[in-house]
Amino acid sequence: MGGFQDILILVSFLIEVAVLLYLELKAWRSLYTPLIFLMVPYSIILLISIAISGNFGFVDFYYPSIFIWSVGLVLFAIPSYVLAFVLQKHNRPLNSSMAEEDMPKLIVYIAVFVILLFVWRFRSVNGAFPIGSRDFGDELCGKGIWGHLRQLSLPILMMSIYFVDRQRWWLWLIIVPIFIIAVLYQILGWLIIPCLVGIMLRLYTGKTKLRLSLMLYVVLGVAVVFLGSYVISLVLVEENDLDNEVLSFIFRNFIHYLTSGTLGLSVDMELGFPDEGEFDMVIAQLVNIARALTGSGELIVPLNPYYYNTGFNLTNVRTFFGTVLINADYVTFALFVLFVSSAIYLMKVATIRFNNIYVYTAYFFECGLLFMGWFDSYFASLSVIEIPMLSLALWLLCKLCKPKMNELKLQECTLSAIVNS
Repeated sequence: MGGFQDILILVSFLIEVAVLLYLELKAWRSLYTPLIFLMVPYSIILLISIAISGNFGFVDFYYPSIFIWSVGLVLFAIPSYVLAFVLQKHNRPLNSSMAEEDMPKLIVYIAVFVILLFVWRFRSVNGAFPIGSRDFGDELCGKGIWGHLRQLSLPILMMSIYFVDRQRWWLWLIIVPIFIIAVLYQILGWLIIPCLVGIMLRLYTGKTKLRLSLMLYVVLGVAVVFLGSYVISLVLVEENDLDNEVLSFIFRNFIHYLTSGTLGLSVDMELGFPDEGEFDMVIAQLVNIARALTGSGELIVPLNPYYYNTGFNLTNVRTFFGTVLINADYVTFALFVLFVSSAIYLMKVATIRFNNIYVYTAYFFECGLLFMGWFDSYFASLSVIEIPMLSLALWLLCKLCKPKMNELKLQECTLSAIVNS
């Protein structure tokens, strides 16, 4: 396509985003909705991808790949507007404020127990692989019971980020160790998403104000985490010097990471989607659960086997809508997008009914997955089911143990009164 047609595609998409954003704000009267979390980050990354395409060695951008997101966003918006219309028609609230509560002591005890287990695990696997390598991270907390314990630590991390303040400064003693575990795991997405969810929770409840300075700090924080992960792998593991060449490599790899989904989809579509697969890849976690229970068939690894060169490095990610489309026909694509949107918007409604930290954590976690839609689809991972279930399990456990915790607190107060008298 020529330059004018490319500009027309881009401008049309940006107008669509502006219209959808206006309708979403009008429908829900809130910035913290699934469509906005999906749409706005992608739009920003898209503009960055177009800005660097054809420069610094990166490939040219194939503008028709934007059409996939144009259609996908409209489909995703349909359940949003229908549900908002139904709620407004029946005079139901569209949003709610989270109930005031403190960090449950039981979750603190669980967090300390999990951290101590990982300290023991670290000592037992230390030496098997270089610290900071992907093999070390996988051995430490990437499989088996240790993988599930790492999953359990993530909702605890999200809640701790939400609750931490000057009075509860000691929550940093939970945040930092769990953060280190996530860093050692060496999967950047599963480090970024929980931290984003914690920030989302704070923004939604007003604990933190949405300012330009906060956005800059978040971007800087992501860059520092990215830099730190590569310093570990390149300097500590591979024993390279931290010179200008290494720093230049890290910076270009950071840009590659930001644009790997959009440019990967661009190259893929321009080549005619040679990596078309089966829909099982989109719902790999459900297929794997069924196969594990029945003992039939091999487990699916939901990773695209096709790697494309974007000019600096290889990528096998295709953004959220791109990954779904290459593994589904058009009808299945539309039905899946409508299902995901409906499910997450129903979770938003659940936050209104059960306005506690556990339901909000589950909801914003799904929004965090959407936030990373510019990179790839995370909805084939077990985490999309497991982490919300773990969050709700913590809620149930705290409810069941609350009478006993209150009884212990009453005994402590009684003992204190006797001693003071």
